[in-house]
Amino acid sequence: MKSNPLLRLLFTVCLLLLSHAGWSGNLRIDGILLTGNKVTKDFIILRELPFSKGDTIPEEVFPDKLRLARENLNNLLLFNFIEISPLRSADDSSLVTVIIQVEERWYIWPLIEVKLEERNLSTWLQSWDFTKITIEAGARIDNFLGLKHKLVIAAHGGYQWGVFLGYRDISLDRQGKHFMSVDLQGNISHNLDIFTQNDKPARFNIRDIYLEKTIDTRINYTYRPDIRSIHNVSLMHEYTLLADTVLSLNRHYWGNDQLKRNAFRLNYRYRLDHRDYHPYPLNGYFLQAGLNTYITTDASVRYAQVTLGLQYFKQLGASRWYVSSVFSGGYSLSNAQAYILERAIGYDNNMLRGYEYIVADGQSFVIFNNTLKFNILKKRTFTLNWLSFLPKFNKIHLSIYANAHFDAGYARNKWDYHLNSLSNQWLYAGGLGLDLVTYYDMVIGIDYSVNKQCNHGFFSWKNFFFSIKVPFI
Repeated sequence: MKSNPLLRLLFTVCLLLLSHAGWSGNLRIDGILLTGNKVTKDFIILRELPFSKGDTIPEEVFPDKLRLARENLNNLLLFNFIEISPLRSADDSSLVTVIIQVEERWYIWPLIEVKLEERNLSTWLQSWDFTKITIEAGARIDNFLGLKHKLVIAAHGGYQWGVFLGYRDISLDRQGKHFMSVDLQGNISHNLDIFTQNDKPARFNIRDIYLEKTIDTRINYTYRPDIRSIHNVSLMHEYTLLADTVLSLNRHYWGNDQLKRNAFRLNYRYRLDHRDYHPYPLNGYFLQAGLNTYITTDASVRYAQVTLGLQYFKQLGASRWYVSSVFSGGYSLSNAQAYILERAIGYDNNMLRGYEYIVADGQSFVIFNNTLKFNILKKRTFTLNWLSFLPKFNKIHLSIYANAHFDAGYARNKWDYHLNSLSNQWLYAGGLGLDLVTYYDMVIGIDYSVNKQCNHGFFSWKNFFFSIKVPFI
């Protein structure tokens, strides 16, 4: 029987279209098998996966789904090691069972911590002042009830005295979309940064006087519409008693001349996080935007700040080279001059490498951090046989990166602070560094940087900066 020429033409066209578009089959998730999670509830893991049982996924995008699953589980910070293996059915190759094997961390930590009362480790090492030490004791449970809740009870004494109670990451639904946290903290202190002099916070220590007494209460609500994006709203009440010595030293310390204050902070923050590993990202991007407000109950001090953070991380091809660029900035408005509301460069995470020992106060700021990294030692896993009796600690991983960095920033200060010089000018610095990344999210770093002012020349130990980053609360 002769074939129809028209049918042959249509068949040929269809083959060409399929060839041009690319043909691939679909995979169906037949099951998800979890092993190793003796404490963590199954749904805590399952809700982080970009797929679920019964989903049909194009085969060409399946490897990317597995990568996202591994990153999401890694960023829970609940496991030391994660293995994800797809297993195809012998009867039907389109059916896949995903096997997820995790190795849980140690979750219950007695808190016996020595805190150096400076902005960073290197600043404390400049003077080796052992009076600036706070001893903290208590307990922390990182995966409370296997639900990823975090419970912290602690008291501290020495340089600072106080107590802290925190219950965080409380899931309000099994889908992991709604969370809340509650913190309560009380402090009394003989020590206080009252103003900035020579571009350094001037810290006063008066043994016979409590310069500040505070009770802070915070309620935090988080909405996570999907795994990578977060909306966060926090409300804090602050009750503060201030010694008159503080206002005699700086009448602009907190915006008015009252010694007792009730104030509220209402903050909103949006995060879009596509980084591969939060403590030390190498690939991905991150966006954060926020609005911070502060108002006293009598409305005599009113403050608002808009912040923006952008981060980009990229591996160069399949090489050991990585680049990153980070931008952070803030713009604020206030009806009063208040030292406590003028934290710009050098505070919190708004750091310029090369300026770790000093600060630039202001109401608005921009910071650019640029880094080129080289992976000296790829991630290796070691088993310490002599620690076999501690299975949560005897297996560690380690990787080492060298980096070259260049940072720039600007802090705008509309008030005339003649005691300082770094505000209202562009600052920049460059240098080299070395980072050791290991288990329990620990990053040990040493940087050598030279800044615009070259205060100590090119070859001075004061250009070195040491850091140990370990998540705490």
